[in-house]
Amino acid sequence: MVIVLQIIVSALIALLGKDRKIGYGWAFVLCLFLSPIIGLIIILCSKKKSAVDFIDVNKSEV
Repeated sequence: MVIVLQIIVSALIALLGKDRKIGYGWAFVLCLFLSPIIGLIIILCSKKKSAVDFIDVNKSEV
């Protein structure tokens, strides 16, 4: 029962890593093998993915 609970908590905490450089997969693995608390600290220290800026190609510049 404890193992199932750790997997569920690790999966939920790993969702925070989805929008960061670490990604969901690595965040889940770190939470699972180290501990969810250590994984959370590593996830929060990871940089966020930068937003993509879209440029209007059809707009002519003067």
